[in-house]
Parts: sequence; C-alpha cells; structure tokens
Amino acid sequence: MDKQRAAVYGTSLEGYRLALALASADCEIRVVDERMKASYLLGTKPPKSVQELLGEDTLYPIQPLSAALQDADLVVVAPRLRYSDEGKAEWFQRLKEIGQNVREKVLMVNLVPMPPGGNRNALKIFSEQAGFGQESYSYAYLPGGSTGSAAYSGAGDPPGWLSEALGVAEWGRDLELSELLHIRSVLSSYLPKALDASLYRDPGPGTTLPSTVFLDDLADGLYELQLLADTLQHGDALQHYATGALKAASGYMKMLESYLRLHARDKGLKAIRSKILIVWGHDPMEMKGERSRLLGSLLDSLREVFGEVDTWNPDSSEDDHRRPSSTERYQMVVACSRSDLEVCRSSIRKAPSQAIIGASVPVQEA
Repeated sequence: MDKQRAAVYGTSLEGYRLALALASADCEIRVVDERMKASYLLGTKPPKSVQELLGEDTLYPIQPLSAALQDADLVVVAPRLRYSDEGKAEWFQRLKEIGQNVREKVLMVNLVPMPPGGNRNALKIFSEQAGFGQESYSYAYLPGGSTGSAAYSGAGDPPGWLSEALGVAEWGRDLELSELLHIRSVLSSYLPKALDASLYRDPGPGTTLPSTVFLDDLADGLYELQLLADTLQHGDALQHYATGALKAASGYMKMLESYLRLHARDKGLKAIRSKILIVWGHDPMEMKGERSRLLGSLLDSLREVFGEVDTWNPDSSEDDHRRPSSTERYQMVVACSRSDLEVCRSSIRKAPSQAIIGASVPVQEA
C-alpha cells in the first residue's frame, strides 16, 4: 500500500486519538487547527496529547490549512463543537471550508453526530462547495467515534487498512439508518440515568436510591440530546425523549445546589460565606464539549448562591494544576465522578469541618 496522506480537521480529543491510530497504520498525518487555519505534521514520535502538539514550543512542521486539505487522500472531520446558535453557524462554515479545499477522490470520515437527515444536508453543502458530485468522493459516518453506528457511502468497499485503524468490524450502507442507530444508542444509554435523576426529588441526606449515577455520567450524550431537541419538530417522539432527558439533567443540577444549601445550613454556615471546590477530571478538548458545558452551568448556578466556588481538574496536563493549594479552606469539596471521589479521598487531607460530597444520585457525603 502506498503511504496514505491524511488530514484530521479539528483539534478535538477524539480527532487526535484517530490521528494516532492512523499514524500507527503508516499514514502521513497532519492535524488541522480549525481556529488558527494551520496544520501540524506528526513525526515518528507524536506527542501524547493535542495540547502538547499545539503548545507554544511546538517543533512540528506547520503548513497552511488549505495545503494540508488539498494534499490529503483522507480527511477526518472532528472539530470541537459548541451548542449555541453561533456554534451551529460555525459548524456549517467548517463544512464549507473543507469542501472548498479538498480534491476529487477524497475519502471523508465524519465524526460529528447528526440529527435525522443531517448527513444528507451536510453532503449537499460539501458537494456545492467542492464543485463535484457525491460520485466523485467517498464518505464515512462515524458519529462521535462510535463504531457500532458506522456507515459508508462510496464506490466499492472501505479500504481494509482504514477499517482496521478505525476499529470498525462492519460498515452499514445506509447513512440515515446509521443516524437513527446512533440516536437509539444514545437514548437507550441516557434515559435510565435521566429516570434516576428524575426520581431523586428530596435533597435531604437521608434519601436513598439504588443508583450510582454521577454528574459525569449525565454529561455523556448531552450533545445529541440538545441536537434532537433543537432540530426535530415539536411532538416528535424522539424530540419528546430528548427534552425530557435534558430537563432531568437540569433538575439534578438544582437538586445538587439544594443539597449544598442544606449542608451549609446544617453546619451553621451562611451560603454567602461558604467556599466550595468542584473536582471534575475531564479533557477540555473533547469534541462535543459536554463536560465543559455542564461544568460551566454548574459554576454559574452555584456562584449566584455561595461566596466562593472554585474548580480543580485532576486530569489537567499542567503540573501546577495537579492539586489545588490550601484545600482545607473549602467547607465542601464536590466530586463529580467516581474517579474524582477516589482522588479526593486519597489526595485531600480532610479538615475536621470539611465535607467531601459525591455529586451522585442521590448526593451523598463521603
């Protein structure tokens, strides 16, 4: 096999993982920074993270975005996404930018989750910008990197080396069916968690429920839920499921706030004088930005009530953020996942008046 040239359009965690997989399949890889309009050529020893690749001291060869896309036999679409109206417009602009710079016979792999009919609209925009029809290129849909919903549209079969690098055992041939299968997978996974969050109505510390759902678990799938809620017609069953699940997530956030209020009151503290540390280990370069979005909403809500609310990301690659200083000054330390709870138990020397609280269903003090 001749050495394939691939461009990974986007600096997301998922896109970079795929870049490393393709590099191990002996592809020449360029990672395209969609915001800086530049690309970076991965060497024989690529960095462990995209943050390291894009750092100020990077030594990797830089090339304009247009040249990287025009030279590529394979283009992977994995930009970092936003939920706002500006984010939707940004996504369409990204799609146009790719179409304007690729050549015929290109194979495009799209990791961006789509609503029903979304691939059809995306391919129409792409073809209009590229200036050639769908018969002149191949297209693979791998929503969120999920191999179980993968679909391929193009002449012949997908290259075996690509299937192996992506970890796809079997490709579907119907893009709209693939969209529905991914939506089904997301809803099937999310609705039980949403049900547990909805059943949790009493923030009191004595409440018990047979559940181990954490706030981190409620982040997975939020992008697709918002996509369905915003794009499907009112009254559509899928739209109904999506909006209900979103309400369950927002309701849990309010319940968490209520619990922290009650805890402060029971300890004889005024909320405005209380200090809270939110511990949530996550990669801020995630393509769908679900954890960053949920964390931002939580901070906005708590900062309206409590005197000081800070965050600690144990997964941060920066050494000075590995552990916050003076953790004993926080009356409440809130762990947003099971692993965060273990980190808090092992890394924080708990003061007598301090509580480590699991942001779970139900909320519980460790």
